[in-house]
Amino acid sequence: MTQPHATDSPRRTLPVGISESMSDDAHRLLEELHARQDAFEQQAQLVRQLQTALQRSQGTNQELALVADRVTDAILICDTHRCISWVNPAFTRLTGFTLTECHGQLPEELLSGPHTDAATVAQVNQSLAQGASVERLEVCHHRKDGEPFWVRRSVQPVHGPDGQVSRYIEVLTDISEPRRADAEHARRLEAEVALAAKVDFLARMSHSMRSPLNAILGFSQLLEMAGTDLPEPQQRHLQHIATAGQQMLSLLDQALDFAQLDDRAVGIRPQRLELTVMLKEIRAALEDDAAAQSITVVIDCPPMTAWADPQHTRAILTNLVRNAIQYSPEGSTVWLTGKPSPDERVGVIEIRDQGFGIDQGDLPRLFQPFTRLDSARGNSHGHGLGLAVSQRLAELMHGRIDVASTLGHGTTFALRLPLAEAHGVGRPVGRGQEPAVALPPLRVVHIEDNALNRSLVEAVFAAYPQVRLFSAENAAEGMAAIESIRPDVALIDINLPDGSGLDLCRRLRAQTDFRKLPLIALSADALPDHIARALQTGFNHYLVKPLQIPRLLGILASMPSTQAAPPTR
Repeated sequence: MTQPHATDSPRRTLPVGISESMSDDAHRLLEELHARQDAFEQQAQLVRQLQTALQRSQGTNQELALVADRVTDAILICDTHRCISWVNPAFTRLTGFTLTECHGQLPEELLSGPHTDAATVAQVNQSLAQGASVERLEVCHHRKDGEPFWVRRSVQPVHGPDGQVSRYIEVLTDISEPRRADAEHARRLEAEVALAAKVDFLARMSHSMRSPLNAILGFSQLLEMAGTDLPEPQQRHLQHIATAGQQMLSLLDQALDFAQLDDRAVGIRPQRLELTVMLKEIRAALEDDAAAQSITVVIDCPPMTAWADPQHTRAILTNLVRNAIQYSPEGSTVWLTGKPSPDERVGVIEIRDQGFGIDQGDLPRLFQPFTRLDSARGNSHGHGLGLAVSQRLAELMHGRIDVASTLGHGTTFALRLPLAEAHGVGRPVGRGQEPAVALPPLRVVHIEDNALNRSLVEAVFAAYPQVRLFSAENAAEGMAAIESIRPDVALIDINLPDGSGLDLCRRLRAQTDFRKLPLIALSADALPDHIARALQTGFNHYLVKPLQIPRLLGILASMPSTQAAPPTR
């Protein structure tokens, strides 16, 4: 055997059964495996990125769904044909329609009704057909139960990648309450204008009729003075003319007074009023009337202090006592009794006669103007306005007149007025008693244009001598009072004749001296967004009228007083 040459290159030694070609294939396979492993790792990384993006998208969708569920406006999503495909819960709360009930329907067909303006619906369709949006269009729609409601409607077309409209998003904002408030305000203004016109007409009529009445009564008096030689029948005729003229004059005065009772300008100035003293004064004033019929007037009234207007209270009681004397049989008794109501928050003055009485069916008509029940009571005097005027005056003083009667057993009229010792604060406040809520010494500025509301706050603090109350009728007076008095707290009406209480609050918060002054808003506006706006403006509390007196006192009880007297400026 030939031996290899020493200069020959050595051969590569491979495992048994493995050729050189097979070794090269394995190397290529290994490289390809590594390459595919890198590709798999890249794909796995891409999958992880997609999973992260999907999780973020799901989180965003959940947040959007949460917003859609919690938003107060009704939201609709409609397809390219404007058929409803989705609504939020607020839409169901507003309209009564669920998603299942309204899916695939046109909003106009679903929500339109007898009060929906067809022209407004046509305007919406025309704008959307032209590719434009609808912005805050006010329209009346109808709920599922048929009840109409007003919304402010906005519709926005959403365009896809191709520039074509792919869907519509609609937002319905419920404005029923503001619309009702505006309508009520308009009705109130209309009523006030009508009232002013009525009062003006009656005033002009009264003025015009007084001139001929002046001549009738004047010449009647002259004829009566010089008519001693007139025959007896003519003297009686002359007396009838004078009596009718006086009745006409009285009727004019009462009609004018009654018309003015609904006018805000009527002067109601409540104060502490001793009812027992007033009853004695009225009995003395009507002593001649009672003596003419041999009527005995008996007073049984413990010391009782009301919070009422003295002039109007005297007019009411005088009218009731005079009626009781007039309708009582000769030689009978009229009782004037007083007592506090069971909860001692209202004083009751009863005027009881022994007259003919009033039929139960006639009692509801008793306080209607120009209603006379004289045929039942056996008298023909009066014009049927006295009780109507008295009832209205009592109502303006937060009271009322009740009546009870039995035919053949007389009639009892009861005047109910708020007591000065009690102000609706829980238990009564009387002599020797402490108020139910203790207040620290406070200086309070109250800004309110309504005289009755001012008198109510005055009544609230009447039992607190340590509270000094300063009242102002408008924003300008209120600002001046706050700057000069520097109170511990200010009570501010929102709607003032010369501006808004919100503007006054902003002005106060802009000054360093009043940045922390406690401000309490008092308003008849109970809309939640208006309350929120007032609190955001800077009010510490917002109390809705009718005033919750215990809540007000509770707030004030927690306030520390500052100086005992206003600083010298």
